[in-house]
Amino acid sequence: MPVIISNEKNLEFRPAGEEALKELFAVYKECEDFLALGPVPTASREMVRADLAMSKTMGGRFCGIFLRDGRIVGVLDFVPGNYRGQPDTAYIALLMLKQSFRHQGIGSGALVLVEQEVRKDPRIARIRIGVQVNNPSAIQFWQNRGFRIYAGPELLADQTTVYRMEKLLSPAAAAGS
Repeated sequence: MPVIISNEKNLEFRPAGEEALKELFAVYKECEDFLALGPVPTASREMVRADLAMSKTMGGRFCGIFLRDGRIVGVLDFVPGNYRGQPDTAYIALLMLKQSFRHQGIGSGALVLVEQEVRKDPRIARIRIGVQVNNPSAIQFWQNRGFRIYAGPELLADQTTVYRMEKLLSPAAAAGS
């Protein structure tokens, strides 16, 4: 995946893998308030490696979110299409921002970039995400950006409970939902 740049928020997505483990781990460490909502409250390099492997299995794009000055401020993992065999569906598996960079429009800017990327495929009609029910600020974040709850609560294998949310990208998708 090429670097995607947003002039609006000066963000870059850079593909990230094992070679960026140190930077990715630093983001996870600063996101332990989010991790504490789930079954594993502390970050580890093994957690990062597991997320990288899961992304690869799902056909995802695991990226660091960087400011133009080179500072990593978050991580993003998304499946640009064909999520779970649905050619018209993209999926955001993970969006985490370091605490010190939250509430500055970076998450919204990252979502704009994801939407721009997935819209390159004219078949994509929706973006889906799972949001933990015990994370009301995240639910509000996604709702404020056009996502709606379409299913849940659902207990996942890792013992987290999520609402399934989606944003429809086309009028045809709205008619088919």
